[in-house]
Amino acid sequence: MRQTIWVIGGDERSHWAARALVSARFSVFTHDVPQEPTTPLPEDIPIAVLPFPSLQGESIRGHDPLAISELLRCLSRGSSVFGGLFGQMKGAFSDRGAAVYDLYGTEPLTTENACLTAEGALELAMERSPLSLHGARCLVIGYGRIGKCLARKLSALSSDVTVAARKESDLALAEAMGFQTDRTGIYLHGLSAYDFIFNTVPAQVLTDIHLRQIPPDTLLMDLASRPGGFSPLRCQELALNFCIAPGLPGRCCPKSAGIAYARSIISILDQEGAV
Repeated sequence: MRQTIWVIGGDERSHWAARALVSARFSVFTHDVPQEPTTPLPEDIPIAVLPFPSLQGESIRGHDPLAISELLRCLSRGSSVFGGLFGQMKGAFSDRGAAVYDLYGTEPLTTENACLTAEGALELAMERSPLSLHGARCLVIGYGRIGKCLARKLSALSSDVTVAARKESDLALAEAMGFQTDRTGIYLHGLSAYDFIFNTVPAQVLTDIHLRQIPPDTLLMDLASRPGGFSPLRCQELALNFCIAPGLPGRCCPKSAGIAYARSIISILDQEGAV
């Protein structure tokens, strides 16, 4: 049996991460994890696995949020804390002597989550639009990890895909992959001809002027983290068909997302000989 791990808080992803850690022969205890027993926290936690992302205000994200101060009391020199988007709390964990692993933006987890996000976007698009993706005219704004995965999956469904980006290197790569291209924020081809518009950029890329060009039956989907790519309030005022869809891996494929998270944690523990 490997070391003891405490999985704390989260959504269904945490449940599947805990199951994956058990399968990898760790001794796993859970606290405020869906479908798992809640065990009171011990005085000393050797390895804490928090949700991904981890925090909500001054608490750990979950159904019955645990105050961060409660977790800090259980950490000491030799403890390890895994999670995502710790922000300023990373320093508080370190001050307790814990080794801190913020996996947000790390590989291969980031690319795996991008693929899961793209798959979730397809599922949501088919639910929210009366149109088939086959032959649909689709605009993907942004050509980062999510944009690349999404454009490829749309193309595999025989969608007519245009990629909007700012970097010349991204535009060149998109063209090399066989996609039509446009300029983010400029949209030389206009926005009125698309059946689906997917934004992956966490910055305003669709202004009021742009939103006015979008037909009311076009599905506009925001996959980006805050602040997102457009104003939901303005979309509502214009009676557009839109949806805000962050965190799709946890909503659409929590088992795959939880297993991917657990694999990343196990890989780090193996590399550092902490098992």
